[in-house]
Amino acid sequence: MEYMWLIWVIVAIGFAIIEMSNASFFMIWFSVGALLALITALFTSNISIQFLIFLISSVCLLFSTRKITKNFMNTKSAYKTNIDTIKNSSGIVIEEINNIKGTGQVKIKGESWSAISASDEIIPINTKIIVLDVKGVKLIVEKDVTL
Repeated sequence: MEYMWLIWVIVAIGFAIIEMSNASFFMIWFSVGALLALITALFTSNISIQFLIFLISSVCLLFSTRKITKNFMNTKSAYKTNIDTIKNSSGIVIEEINNIKGTGQVKIKGESWSAISASDEIIPINTKIIVLDVKGVKLIVEKDVTL
């Protein structure tokens, strides 16, 4: 086929578009493999050789760069957010925490937060609490027993 190079261009562009839509550093190697197959198509019309070049180069690139691309895919933030600093913090109840009534406010680090009790117990005003987790915009707290 004399227009096989055009098919490899379309394949390369297709894989590049898929890569741009998900940024997984997975499909890009198939796009590069298709470009290498395109170069091969300029020298030989043997489709088997072209496909073999595509397959071998794509797989080799995929496995040889796996560690490098894994570092780019690390999505954990090195910076703590306000929520991260609130967990395990101590505070004080400023409005009775009652999960049944849906009430509860705590003051932590000078800020007021809505709160619910982790054990569903009622926690009265002026009780020291500790933050266990955050659920939406509410803190999940329990009485601080380290008094």
